Amino acid sequence: MSQASIDPKFALALQQAIKKGVHIKDAREETKPGVYRGMVMDLTIEVDEMRVAPDTDKSPTTSIPLLPTCALLLQRMGVQRDAALDILKDVMTQALDMGKDATQHLLEETGVADMEKRLKTEVIDKLPRVPVKGAVTVKPEDVRVTIKSMALKD
Repeated sequence: MSQASIDPKFALALQQAIKKGVHIKDAREETKPGVYRGMVMDLTIEVDEMRVAPDTDKSPTTSIPLLPTCALLLQRMGVQRDAALDILKDVMTQALDMGKDATQHLLEETGVADMEKRLKTEVIDKLPRVPVKGAVTVKPEDVRVTIKSMALKD
């Protein structure tokens, strides 16, 4: 496959135009399984305005790996490890079945909500912040996609 060189600003505009200017929500559901070759599209994309926000940083909460954290917890459980693994499996299943209101009530009732606040201030806020690329936004009304032709080559 050959890749076209494209100015990064135009690449971002193209990506945003596909998201905002082409109805693709049900595309997978409406496409039958198979192999499609020789797809040719001739189209014009116009983007009136695209905004690129400055880069920022954030707390690394989503970077904390769940499975290694669970593994370290189990490793430190010693003789209680097998029981802890069974309990962990049971509570994960139960947590998946809980509604949002029940979850919030449980967090408050057990003190986990307070522990989360302490964890944030005593641990997470002291971790190195991670860089985050600024958001790229295009309003749907600022995008026009004109499809001249779509065809499958034989």
